Amino acid sequence: MAQRTLNPAEGFRPTDAQELYIDLRKILLATDGSRSALIATKYAIGLAKIFKAQIRAVFVCGNNAVPNQPVDKISECLKASASDEPGYHGLIVAGAYAQENNVTCEEIVLRGNTAKKIIESGREFMPDLIIIGNSKKSGIRRTLGSVADAVIKGTDIPVLVIRDV
Repeated sequence: MAQRTLNPAEGFRPTDAQELYIDLRKILLATDGSRSALIATKYAIGLAKIFKAQIRAVFVCGNNAVPNQPVDKISECLKASASDEPGYHGLIVAGAYAQENNVTCEEIVLRGNTAKKIIESGREFMPDLIIIGNSKKSGIRRTLGSVADAVIKGTDIPVLVIRDV
């Protein structure tokens, strides 16, 4: 049976609405350690706690960085680099905040093009939601950061973009 699209122009009645059910089991959190990414981390952990979901936190760094691998294998690199690279700090914060709130969180460092790697990680992890902070840009990308914009356009997974306030 085809699902009917609710169209207000067709005289939608409140009784036509169905019960809503959202099931979040996996959340992909993209972090770069920025203020908006840290705010996004709070949203991700909060939603994961409510829905008992697991989180994969990813930081994408440049091509000369460590190869793609879980943080536990490069924890020493993370600790040594945390002061140099805000993205590493973002992963450490995500892991600590998740642990504090009894949420399962896998932290991963990826290398390459940021938007492409986030999209690829989404295809592999198959999350129910991607959460990303937006950066403050000037010009045409003023409303939505270029990475957030590219992720939204490049995936069918719902994306929650958190703005720095």
